[in-house]
Amino acid sequence: MYRSRHKADLDRHTLNFLSSIDIDNKILYYDILSTKAHAIMLYEIRLLNHDELASIIVELDRVLRHPENLVRDGFEDIHEALETHLIRNIGIDVGGKIQTGRSRNDQVITDIRIKARDDLIDIFFHVINLVRLLLQKSQENLNSIMPLYTHLQQAQIGNFAHYLISYSEILIRDMDRLFSLYDRINESPLGAGPIGGSIFPLDRRKTAKLLGFNNIVSNTIDATSSRDFMIEFTSDISSIMITLSRIAEDLIIWSSQEFGFIEINDKHASTSSAMPQKKNPDPLELMRSKAAIVIGNLASIMIILKSLPSGYSRDLQDIKIPFWNSIEIVSSSLVMMSDIFDSLEVKKEAMLKASHIGYAVSLDVAELLVLKHKLPFRSAHKLVGALVKKSMSKNNTSLNELNIKDLKEILDKMKISIGPDKLLRIVNEIDIQRSIATRRSEGAPNPRQQIRYIKKYRNLLKKYLNSVKEMKNEIDTAKENLANAISHIRKSKAQ
Repeated sequence: MYRSRHKADLDRHTLNFLSSIDIDNKILYYDILSTKAHAIMLYEIRLLNHDELASIIVELDRVLRHPENLVRDGFEDIHEALETHLIRNIGIDVGGKIQTGRSRNDQVITDIRIKARDDLIDIFFHVINLVRLLLQKSQENLNSIMPLYTHLQQAQIGNFAHYLISYSEILIRDMDRLFSLYDRINESPLGAGPIGGSIFPLDRRKTAKLLGFNNIVSNTIDATSSRDFMIEFTSDISSIMITLSRIAEDLIIWSSQEFGFIEINDKHASTSSAMPQKKNPDPLELMRSKAAIVIGNLASIMIILKSLPSGYSRDLQDIKIPFWNSIEIVSSSLVMMSDIFDSLEVKKEAMLKASHIGYAVSLDVAELLVLKHKLPFRSAHKLVGALVKKSMSKNNTSLNELNIKDLKEILDKMKISIGPDKLLRIVNEIDIQRSIATRRSEGAPNPRQQIRYIKKYRNLLKKYLNSVKEMKNEIDTAKENLANAISHIRKSKAQ
């Protein structure tokens, strides 16, 4: 198709090695959109007449309605296949004009940007839905007391709501990064040509407007050869996948019989081919491995780009595979995680029981000693550490089961001038419920604070949802305007 200089066609092996036709099906729809916009612009600058434009549009619409009729075999990419289809069906005198002022270099990146814009909006909806579910579960679990862990060891007493809100905040930050990215994606490279523009009076801002872009990528070298937005996009969704993988790890551990904090619905668990009792959290396990794949894809994209000279190189073709693969993975993973949380059963009794087993109230006791008896925190820290050690030596009894004799022995040894009766009152003052209720620092797992944060993030989600709907509406409006522009041109000729 493009071999004007060459004396021979590509051999089959070389063609198969070069071709991206198998993955380009993802951008056929977008290639048709950008080709329509380009054709309208060519008509408006008088490089196509009305009948030529009409013929091109009609044939593009036929392909849109019946993409299965587009011959793909034997072509390097979808752009070549589509142009060849136009030439075969409406002749080279008309179909051969569609590439005027355009190259595959600006064409492919335009298609990728339009698709990435749509993909990003889908991801927004998925993240918003997941955060909505996390906040809903938070509201339902304000009183689901559980240990909070550091180093996978009991650290302090919290509740399941506090845990869920923590990941809501992380996902909201992930979403903030994607909102910032949207404006950098939403710029049109179309009309930049192969690398250096055109002698034709192309109206790049016209095609940008028809395709719903907010701006153009002005420099033609930058427009055709830069892929930094793909790095940024993949990096941002890698962050989302890391978040999902961490959640998955928690849920896998907590669904085990040793913990029993949660139960995953049967419809989200696999079984064993040999062991009939097994209920395996396989979707969550795959969430961890898929996070690794997306991170690997990010590395692949950066490595492909790192040594390229300025201008378009065919290496850029291979970025599409890891890029689209990453988007598909994060979209399906977000849907999967939402489904899991929607039907997740929280075992409150098991969480509460585990909270009593450890010594997660120890910090609260130390802080009360500082607050009520003005002990230096390090002295209080050592004193409570000695209390824990003593309790553990007595068959892991709780702190409030220590007697006056035990307390006096520890106080005398440490030379701390607090009466053992006063120390006993401090120890008895802190129980599991009070441990949470007395936390006053902002962001602590006090249910009163959590209610405030749940309300805050729900209001924030509404704003995000409205913004995403506006983005989608702008794109839908651009598609309608493109169709209306075609219709208007047809009517003006008829009159």
